[in-house]
Amino acid sequence: MALNTHFSRALAKQRGMSYWGWLAIIAVFGFGLTVVSKMGPAYVDAHFVEEGLHSLAQNSGVREMSNTQIKRELDRFFTINNVRGEPTDSVKIIRGADSTLVSINYELRQPLFQNVDVVMKFNKQLNTAKPELCCEPLVDLEQFRKRDDY
Repeated sequence: MALNTHFSRALAKQRGMSYWGWLAIIAVFGFGLTVVSKMGPAYVDAHFVEEGLHSLAQNSGVREMSNTQIKRELDRFFTINNVRGEPTDSVKIIRGADSTLVSINYELRQPLFQNVDVVMKFNKQLNTAKPELCCEPLVDLEQFRKRDDY
């Protein structure tokens, strides 16, 4: 008889998760899914921006290309990979004495829910003097912002 009481107490303790526990898990999962669905496309585009700069870095004649040719080459890559909007409008080309800098620096504001927005900043650069360091920002472009020559 004592053994039977012990089993009934053990079974009473193993009822599983409560309604509130399941509700909390579903809410956390739903929030995570919302965040991924809202922010994911921006990071996919950023990945393709980086891939576009890598493909441009593979081209040995980038230094001799005109600004229009560089932008056309990037636009072709972006069109194939369905990159639209801010990344394509943010291409800046700065010519130096011994290198060309192709910069894609942009900021996206994505509404998450109601009055909460997520701000994502992306800064990718290709310096033809150091193509092996492609896509990491090597030059602070704030010094050029005062001049409108880029």
